[in-house]
Amino acid sequence: MRRPRWIWVSVLAAVVLVAGAGAAWWAAHRRTPDVHRGTDLPFTLTSGPQPTTSTGGSPGHAKWGPAWPVYGRTPARTRDASDLMNVVPPYHQSWAKPSGFLEYPPSYDHGVLYGTTNPGTAFARDALTGKLLWRRDMGAEIRAEPTVGGDRVYFGAYDGNVYALRAGNGTSVWTRHLGGLIESPPALNHGRLYLGDLNGHMRALDAATGRVLWTITTSGDVKHGPALVDGRLYFGDYAGVMYCARASDGHVLWRTSTHGLSSGFRSGSFYSTPAAAYGRVYIGNTDHKVYAFEASDGQVAWTYTMPDWAYGSPAVSGGRVFTTSWDGTFVALSARTGTLLWQHKLPYNTIGSPTVIGPYVYVADRGAGRHGNLYAYRVGDGRRVWHFPDGRFSTVVVGAGHLYVAGATRIYALQPQG
Repeated sequence: MRRPRWIWVSVLAAVVLVAGAGAAWWAAHRRTPDVHRGTDLPFTLTSGPQPTTSTGGSPGHAKWGPAWPVYGRTPARTRDASDLMNVVPPYHQSWAKPSGFLEYPPSYDHGVLYGTTNPGTAFARDALTGKLLWRRDMGAEIRAEPTVGGDRVYFGAYDGNVYALRAGNGTSVWTRHLGGLIESPPALNHGRLYLGDLNGHMRALDAATGRVLWTITTSGDVKHGPALVDGRLYFGDYAGVMYCARASDGHVLWRTSTHGLSSGFRSGSFYSTPAAAYGRVYIGNTDHKVYAFEASDGQVAWTYTMPDWAYGSPAVSGGRVFTTSWDGTFVALSARTGTLLWQHKLPYNTIGSPTVIGPYVYVADRGAGRHGNLYAYRVGDGRRVWHFPDGRFSTVVVGAGHLYVAGATRIYALQPQG
């Protein structure tokens, strides 16, 4: 007995529907090949980092050493301290002090560490002794490293405020309410602060008064602080869009969407802080890719796909890019081409951002319990040379000839034994 025609039509329609759904799923989730244009686009391999910065931090002297006044050490956010060749392992511990829950390291200027804790305190400690110089309870969560400029300490908080405190005693200079939650560590240059918020804005503020000078409305939230080079700001947003804006007036010079570059039609989010060097801007994305943009026009020079979220912020030094993904993968890439130079798998997950100090690159994992681990690897070949049993979220900073480690709830001062 022949089946009615409508049954065959229904079956065929179901097959077509299933096939179409499968094709749509594949198109939306397929892994997009990496971009490889690094040798075709401009690239300028400059010399090493400058030991002083334009953030307003003190250049220091022989006793105090150069400042580390901002997240990433300089406005370019490269976390490159390869010039500090005397701060190398092995270390002995000079002091350790309880701090409250830390997600970011302190900043350093002229013998003093300035830090903030997630529960909402700001503090200053003597860098050589660890003595607490002042402490302020701000009444709101703080999830960013403070920025030091001259005799001021600047940071934003989860109450939507930006604060300026006196570096000497922690008293208030001004407070400016911006409305959105702030996790962005400010960039500071020529008397201006630059920072984003989780309501989708990038702003410039007068550092003396807190007055808003200009505002850019973005396609998504801005978590990180911008990189600042040659009068241009570089930053990304949660919608996967990368921006370049003129620092003087906020005019957007280019805007590049990564929609479709991760997999299918999707776009990841830029949680990572960008690092600007060699005429390129390097940044990680939750689409698992590390991106290298041309600083001049926003073209994608290359991408490199990590096994998991590229949450941590890249360090850039000596023609290499060092970065991590959530699953614990830690890699060194060619800054020009994105070619893999070496790779390690950390024992545990990580959201840590690598930092280059002298001939080594430091990176932390989250560990199995409350405390994480901090490791040092040789920049050239990736050989591990040192381990410290804390540093769950930490990048590290240097001041007064010491390595400072932000553990989960303690700050450690480590002095080179040599």
